[in-house]
Amino acid sequence: MGVYQLSTALQRYHLTDLSGNNIEKQPYSELIDLTEDDAKVVAGTPESNGRKINYAFVDTPGLDDSDGNDMEIMANIVGRVGELDHLNAVIYVRNMNRPFGSSFTRFFDYIQRSMPTLCAGLIIVHSGFTVEKVEEFLLRKKDLAKLRQEAFKAATKSNLDLSHFFMDNNPDQSSPFAILQSLNECFRLLNLLALQKPQPTSCLKLLKTPNMFNVDVHILYALQCAHTKLKNGWEAQVASANEARANTLKVSREMDRLSSVLEGYKQQLQELQSGYIINLGTRTVCAEYGFFKTFLLRGDLWVDDREVEFDADCAIANVEKSATGGCKWTNERLRGTSWRATLEADIFRSINGSVTFYTTSRLKYAREIEILKAAIAEATQARNFHAEALQKAREDVANEVDAKVLRMGKNVERCAALIKTVKKETFDMLLWPLLQHFYVSARVPTRDDVYEFVKVYDPELAGLL
Repeated sequence: MGVYQLSTALQRYHLTDLSGNNIEKQPYSELIDLTEDDAKVVAGTPESNGRKINYAFVDTPGLDDSDGNDMEIMANIVGRVGELDHLNAVIYVRNMNRPFGSSFTRFFDYIQRSMPTLCAGLIIVHSGFTVEKVEEFLLRKKDLAKLRQEAFKAATKSNLDLSHFFMDNNPDQSSPFAILQSLNECFRLLNLLALQKPQPTSCLKLLKTPNMFNVDVHILYALQCAHTKLKNGWEAQVASANEARANTLKVSREMDRLSSVLEGYKQQLQELQSGYIINLGTRTVCAEYGFFKTFLLRGDLWVDDREVEFDADCAIANVEKSATGGCKWTNERLRGTSWRATLEADIFRSINGSVTFYTTSRLKYAREIEILKAAIAEATQARNFHAEALQKAREDVANEVDAKVLRMGKNVERCAALIKTVKKETFDMLLWPLLQHFYVSARVPTRDDVYEFVKVYDPELAGLL
């Protein structure tokens, strides 16, 4: 995976004839036929007074185009992301001639589950989108771009209105119009990326692949053996103790279990209350003056203003907008979960704008936060009740309580908690650098491997294996 740095001022491009006059009013079919003897591509006025924007693109392996397993590739991609401080967006590049097959649906499911803060803002780039193919579909009165967007929704079985870009990554150098379309689509993509807020990678989760689950089987076997041994030892001590001492041991272990439950609840609550940013989605508007929808299909003389709407399932905390080429956003209205605005365009001008919506984890997971708070209060109350009972029991049989057995009960619950953690289909992104060499190894974990693996989570418990 390579990292590519780019620093550039954003600008649109237009066509002129060889005398420098703008070419604006020709039908799509005639624009395709233009040659270097008829027209040239000219850069427009840079946006934002020529201010340069810095980009860092992380290129990753593709799916179905290497010798690696798709799931392993995706795990490595997410693991690589975990080494970064933040991520602004995820761009999925696919050839428009390929169907949305099983590799794509697996990828999309993986992104939704491992990057929930970013998946609604996933950007789809369709490469190989040539002007000749567009014209071919126009002759059949079909919108090629719309067909690809509909195919995406059908493949994902979702109504997500993601941002789609249609790129000719190798335009015909003898066709000024093909070069123009490619450059302007790059401009649109970079312009949208400049809006995306940085999001910390710490909130991302790494989904386990089948090979990772195979490693977990051996780790879990060792942990379950240790758990059974600890539990049997603890139960033998309880069975041999008098009633008062047995009650003390039982209550102590129940307190250890509740403490483990409380710790898990509090970690979840802290994560949800951290206020990390969540991308709710993006709306993009693009209509080129002279494009086929304007002239060939409708015969309009100008591009109409566009009403843009967005409805979320939680309160919208922030809206980031852009408008280029003389466009401007007006009549903006934000009311809780709904946003409305108008993107206006001047007569005989192209219209191009985008808007991205964000919320915070506190707003997105408000209901889950309330449930966790209630669960924490209930578990705390139960632990306090047992603490009072334990204190009384210890006062009655203080000389009979065996600290070693109490530690055994604590270790039983610690081992049970780790078994529950290892069984999860995800794990903390920050642990990937520490666990990667276990999960990428093709061999069966040795006893030492199991020890080192458990040590990552709980060094003291590892010593009991």
